[in-house]
Amino acid sequence: MYKKQLHQDGFGHFLLFLLIVLVLGFIGFAGYKVSHDTKHAKSNLGDANSLDPMQKGLALSNGQCTGTGTTTLTHAPMDIRDVGNIQPYGLTLDDHVTPVSHEYYYQVNQSAPKDTYPVYATADGVVVAVNHVDNAWDVELSHSCTFQSSYNLLTSISPQITKGLPAGWGANSNGDVHVAVKAGDVIGYVGGQSLDFELHDTTKTAGGLLYRTAYNNREPFKVNVVRPLDYFSQAVKAQVLTRYIRTAEPRDGKFDYDVDGTASGNWFLAGTNGYAGGNSIDGSTQYFVGHLALTPDYIDPTAMAFSTGNFQGKSAQFAAKNITDWASITPQSGVVKIQLAQRTYQKPDGSQWFNDYSTGITMHGTVPKGTALIQMTGKQTMKVEVFPSQLPEQVNGFTGAAKIYNRGQDAHMVQSNNAT
Repeated sequence: MYKKQLHQDGFGHFLLFLLIVLVLGFIGFAGYKVSHDTKHAKSNLGDANSLDPMQKGLALSNGQCTGTGTTTLTHAPMDIRDVGNIQPYGLTLDDHVTPVSHEYYYQVNQSAPKDTYPVYATADGVVVAVNHVDNAWDVELSHSCTFQSSYNLLTSISPQITKGLPAGWGANSNGDVHVAVKAGDVIGYVGGQSLDFELHDTTKTAGGLLYRTAYNNREPFKVNVVRPLDYFSQAVKAQVLTRYIRTAEPRDGKFDYDVDGTASGNWFLAGTNGYAGGNSIDGSTQYFVGHLALTPDYIDPTAMAFSTGNFQGKSAQFAAKNITDWASITPQSGVVKIQLAQRTYQKPDGSQWFNDYSTGITMHGTVPKGTALIQMTGKQTMKVEVFPSQLPEQVNGFTGAAKIYNRGQDAHMVQSNNAT
């Protein structure tokens, strides 16, 4: 009886030992696989020029994202009581020659000291990039590999994010950033300047940008920018709409105006590699010098704007006085004269708008600034010359200073992890 019991106990101990070995082996294999997969995921930096949403998302998140799909944004980027007005996508101003793809959150006190107002995570996610450029902070928040929030012009970042930055992180380098946050967590602060906010959904591509490579070669996020109102919860949407100054649909504005076969939209000086630019133009190597945008105004889409990266050596924006739709100019239109004027913005009572909250704002051309000659020489090529200080009746035709623009169809990648 004793021997039988001893045999049974020994066999049981053997089975227990075997079970422990198997469990430990499985845990070790799983740990190796997780570690291996994690390392693999981090080594897969995606492709900035890819049409595959996952590959594009990996590129935008420095390989730090996981999962796919969108989520409802349950928190506004700022407390609504701190927001004076929200300006839409589509502004052209100074070096922003083509319409911007972010919104501007201006605070109630636009002269407030830096770090006055907190900025929040709009939903759960992971901070995948932090940059410090020109005394301001940029933070990229990945909600999944296909959905990201972007915050620019923060005056500081929160201690939660600072503590999560990896050893060796540099002020001008993304680094291997991976900091988990929850909706409503403070990610930083702003004061004395606007907060720039935008959303990226890599399952969607802006239809009004004809050649994605032309933009991916410098700002690969731009072609995947989407409208925040489509993703905010109903409660947040109701809050932020009380600060929107644009009343025309879409309320978030628009930045992609390319209409193939017409003059409408973005143009790039031929031979300058699309949006990336960089080739010397009249002695300048600034990327935007070769840009040209013929678009509706960002607040008042009934008014047309003319934006150029090179007007007497500087970028400049004007009201186009004698046209109601850039899409009306086609290769069949021949040479078209456009009068350029200083642009101003008025409130409904006729007073000038100075960046405060108002609705019913209209854009107008006042002081004449010059004339532009435009001729579409093909479906996606255009000849342009600007004559400063001259009225249309003083301009007789193109000179040797005329420039040829295209849509960026000749652009190639200069900024990509894997693409060439």
